[in-house]
Amino acid sequence: MEMKMPPVVAPQEWEAARQKLLVKEKELTGARDALAAERRRMPRMVVEKEYRFEGPDGRVSLLDLFEGRRQLIVYRFFFEPGVAGWPEGGCPGCSMVADQVADPAHLNARDTTLAFVSRALQVDIERLKERMGWEVIRWYTLTDDFDADFGVDEWHGTN
Repeated sequence: MEMKMPPVVAPQEWEAARQKLLVKEKELTGARDALAAERRRMPRMVVEKEYRFEGPDGRVSLLDLFEGRRQLIVYRFFFEPGVAGWPEGGCPGCSMVADQVADPAHLNARDTTLAFVSRALQVDIERLKERMGWEVIRWYTLTDDFDADFGVDEWHGTN
């Protein structure tokens, strides 16, 4: 089966098409920037429930995950019984995200902490982290309803 390709045109026609597309791209960028600004202005929510996690050094609270910083990013990683690849691997999409995590120094310098959470036991998490080379990711075991309460119990997500 032959792939349908766009036409080949003269340089002037190509440049006109590129300029027309550039206008649309700039409109989209402006809309995305406006949406991001709106997201930053969203009100904050009080979290009164006492969430608990299991970390490499024992039980910790949600507040402990902040590590004294102003902001916390929690990534819900699907690595647990019932997920494809268990127990050798986790969700392929979540694994791709973990592969992209660099040294957290830039986040930390912006008063932000990154933590991954899953329902796997710490022994399983440590085995996967070692095999995959995910040395810089702080990873905790979910022990309560945190993921369900924040809408990331059936799909990966970031809170």
